[in-house]
Amino acid sequence: MHEINRISLEQIQKKFAADADVRTFLQDALLTFSTYAAAIYQMEIYIILTGNDVDPDEQARLDEKRTNSHNAVIASIVNLNRICEKNGITPIYAGTVSINRPHRVEIADAVLAYVQSVLGNRVR
Repeated sequence: MHEINRISLEQIQKKFAADADVRTFLQDALLTFSTYAAAIYQMEIYIILTGNDVDPDEQARLDEKRTNSHNAVIASIVNLNRICEKNGITPIYAGTVSINRPHRVEIADAVLAYVQSVLGNRVR
C-alpha cells in the first residue's frame, strides 16, 4: 500500500517557508484530507444511528458529500505531486492518482492512514 510521504511534505514546507501563498495552499490541500475523513465518519454515524429508518435522500446527500470530498483529496494530491515534480521532490503519493477504482480506494486508504497518524502523533 502506498502512503502519504511525510518527508516530501516537510520538504515542500521548508522550500516554501517564506511563501505565504504556498503555505496556505499546502494547508488547504492537507485540510481536504480531514474533510474527507469527517465526511466518511458523518455518513457512517448516520447509518449506525438511524438503523432501518435511513432517509434515502439524506443518505444520498451524505454519500455525495463524501464523494465530493474524495474528489477534492484526489485533486489535492495531483497538485501536491506537481509541486514536488517541479521542485525535484519525491511525490507525496507515489501510487497511481486516478478517480477510477482500485486507485481511488488506495488513495483513500493512504489519506485516512495519514490523518490517523497525524491525530495519533498530536502534542497533548
